[in-house]
Amino acid sequence: MEEYVITITDSDNETSNIKSYAETIEELVDNIVCMEAVKSIVSVMRVKDKQTWNLIDSESLNLLREYRQGITDNIGLRNHLIGREELNEES
Repeated sequence: MEEYVITITDSDNETSNIKSYAETIEELVDNIVCMEAVKSIVSVMRVKDKQTWNLIDSESLNLLREYRQGITDNIGLRNHLIGREELNEES
């Protein structure tokens, strides 16, 4: 699992750094999408190699949240996000 430092803007328009862990950047973004208090992502840095991704604005984050609400198979989604699509729901 990788460690990430995410700079976010919250629902009070305050900027904060949060730490999170995920197998992939896609899984990390999904985790943040599920955090209702996050208004936008300013940047994401993977700690081990300092790789950085920038800006997911509030409109994009809201769109991802709308898509996320339609997903009912959370186990299947996680397996897909970490590259283990071959695993079934019991895995």
